[in-house]
Amino acid sequence: MTQSTADSGSAQNAADGTPRLLFTPECGTGPGLLLLTSPDTPEAAIHARATLLAEEGYTVFAPRDVSDADGVAGAARALAARAEATARPVCVAHGDIACAAVGAAEEFAAIVAFDAPGLAGSAGQLASLPCPAVFQFGTLGSPAAAAAADTLRAAIDPGIGPGNGTRVHDWPDAAPGFALPATPAFDSRVDSLAHSRTLELIRRVVGPYYDYVALFAEHIRHEFETRDVDATMATMISDPYVNHVATLAGGVGHDMLKRFYKYHFVDQNSADRSSVTVSHTLGPDRVVLELVVRFKHDRVLDRYFPGIAPTGQYVELATVLIVKFRGDKVCHEHIYWDQGSALKQIGVLAADGLPVAGAEAARKVLDEHRPSNIFMADAWAASEDKPL
Repeated sequence: MTQSTADSGSAQNAADGTPRLLFTPECGTGPGLLLLTSPDTPEAAIHARATLLAEEGYTVFAPRDVSDADGVAGAARALAARAEATARPVCVAHGDIACAAVGAAEEFAAIVAFDAPGLAGSAGQLASLPCPAVFQFGTLGSPAAAAAADTLRAAIDPGIGPGNGTRVHDWPDAAPGFALPATPAFDSRVDSLAHSRTLELIRRVVGPYYDYVALFAEHIRHEFETRDVDATMATMISDPYVNHVATLAGGVGHDMLKRFYKYHFVDQNSADRSSVTVSHTLGPDRVVLELVVRFKHDRVLDRYFPGIAPTGQYVELATVLIVKFRGDKVCHEHIYWDQGSALKQIGVLAADGLPVAGAEAARKVLDEHRPSNIFMADAWAASEDKPL
């Protein structure tokens, strides 16, 4: 859980008494992050964004009375002086207040700006910024935003920008404001993509750093070894989401997912289940695991074969898990496998004449030298003598 406080005292309150909000991660400390928004941003949007960033491990300071570079610099120094902030601050700014953040860039380890077309007017400064930056624009229905993105991209010297991490990202299927929850333009899918871009930069420069492979290993230890539902849930955020894509099995939110784990997962694991890791790919907020999973269909397995009685057949499945984290907790999991190959192996899918590989799909993942193109043998033979 994150903590938020409406700070009191002259250092934390605006002259008109408007509270500046401080959000801290569960551990109480983290790299400082100054969250800037325009004056008309709804309080709910600020709370939602600050809470998310605090859950990612940052101490978030969200002043409402900052309007120029001097004010931004003062807020950054106030945040840096707090015991809860453990590193030189980074800044995340929504709207043209980002222009003030760029004007105070010497106070920050990094800047992330969203939907700030006003930056086009100071594009000449960007190649010499004292810190790396990421500029993100939702351009749907906004020629001004698209033009600003193009101007900023052209202004960043390719030899300087990519070298220090400065980037421009435009999102053509999202409108300006897409990254502010509780607002009409909010787009959760694109916001998730943009959030990964944000973390890619700020984790690199100030952390915090998490060993996602080890964290997920602890999660699955409780799923498959201790079979402890409460311990499994404790490795996840308060509102997690799991989807076994082929069968739509899983749950959204704590109670639904706990029910799934308790009655349809932890006691539905075959006695001889095993898995082999083929690869893992790490991102700023997720890990992608490529596995071969093996088990005997010796009991009801709702997540694999809902409504199908045990067949006693042995199954080998190439499986991909995409596990997203929020801070050091599992946020959601997408688990993929080829259901046609699974059903073929337990004998309930007559796949004769169909390109369904069955166990061979998993075996070729482990051994690249096994035969290729077995379902297009005639077409493959016909191309043998054609020029390359």
